[in-house]
Amino acid sequence: MPTNVILVHGYSVRSLDAYGMLPQLLQNDGYNAQSVYLSAYDSLNNDITCDDLALALEARIRGLETSGLDLSASAVIAHSTGAIVVRRWLLNRWAPGAKLPSHFVSLAGANHGSTLAQLGETQLAYVFRAVDGGTSVGLEVLQDLDYGSLYLLKLNEDWLDAHLAPSPPATLSFSLIGDDHSALMNQIFWQSHENGSDGTVRISAGNLNYRFLAIDQTAKNPALAVKKLNQAVPHLVLSGVSHTGDNGILGGNPRTMTTVYPHIKEALSVAHAADYQALAANWQNLTGAWNAAHPDDCNATVVFSLKHPGGRSVADSLILIKDDDPSNAQSIMNVGSSMEPRQPIQNATTPSSVSFYVNYANFIATYPHTIEIQVNSGCAEISYPAAIYTVLADQTGSVRPNEFIYVKVTLDRQSVGAYEVIPVSQNPDVHQTWPPLPQPQGP
Repeated sequence: MPTNVILVHGYSVRSLDAYGMLPQLLQNDGYNAQSVYLSAYDSLNNDITCDDLALALEARIRGLETSGLDLSASAVIAHSTGAIVVRRWLLNRWAPGAKLPSHFVSLAGANHGSTLAQLGETQLAYVFRAVDGGTSVGLEVLQDLDYGSLYLLKLNEDWLDAHLAPSPPATLSFSLIGDDHSALMNQIFWQSHENGSDGTVRISAGNLNYRFLAIDQTAKNPALAVKKLNQAVPHLVLSGVSHTGDNGILGGNPRTMTTVYPHIKEALSVAHAADYQALAANWQNLTGAWNAAHPDDCNATVVFSLKHPGGRSVADSLILIKDDDPSNAQSIMNVGSSMEPRQPIQNATTPSSVSFYVNYANFIATYPHTIEIQVNSGCAEISYPAAIYTVLADQTGSVRPNEFIYVKVTLDRQSVGAYEVIPVSQNPDVHQTWPPLPQPQGP
């Protein structure tokens, strides 16, 4: 087991009591007070980003190392937004010979974002913060937390690239998350009582098992490129555990912690590859049983990220997911019935990112699917041919239970209409102004 534990809280925390019973439980298990570290950071400043927090974490870790901390004998346990800060920090630090923590445990980590991110940016959130004694909501952090944000797209692709490298990070990663969104306060806004969530983070968004798909429509023979981990990360869904509060996965009441802490201890006890694989299989079996018992909460999220070849974002798009059944005129309604309410969600600051949240069992029952992407350039001279492809069941592009899937599409931006060449021999009207551009005469 690691000899030190660094605890990292999530968004909007303003006091160290957020860690609840966890520091004491660790000390009861043999960690002395000098080997348990409590993090504190400001997530509510509108000018601070998650990248800023990752850089600041590195500065503090270097200070601890100067004082004698052995990072390679240390575990980091991060809650909610803390998970994406820690993962960015790990990637920034990762290099040949660099010391990394031995274990990383994501507790309800917002590894792929949160539905509450856009709600947190509203005027209502500012009013709430003012009543609570604050003047800002952490606008930059919330934008980073929005599904399909530039931060999350980069973080999650970088994470896969690092772990697929010849010498990947040696840190052992684990993810745990609850399913309880029943609290009365969660019923006020639809964002906080989605099926398949803990009231703040979707189970699929907390899972460190995910895939990154990419297709380039401008290629001569467009083909799907796939990135996914070679080995499953141990991931566990804990029934009756919520994001915060008495039932919270971080520092909840004694009853909740008797559910949560033994699994944290399991993760910290893993020392060898065989143990890691065995725990992943065990947690997969436990989560599989949870899936069967909670079909309405076993969901998946698909994020489409659209770009044109120059890298510019696409602002106006329509993404259709349809049953691939030409005999059924209502096919779009069939697959649509598997969508969770209020879908899709367009990223508030990156409109080229659009996410769909689907019930896993209902969604896979309508395979195969036709994905059609239509884009409006905003002008008559620039066009995007519709991107159409088919997804079959149990293939690379199909969803998995409780998982996230990213689909990055480079669109075929056609600008031929923006330019014309007219032979002088056709005696063109040189006084004509455009648009429209003058057209050459027939042969």
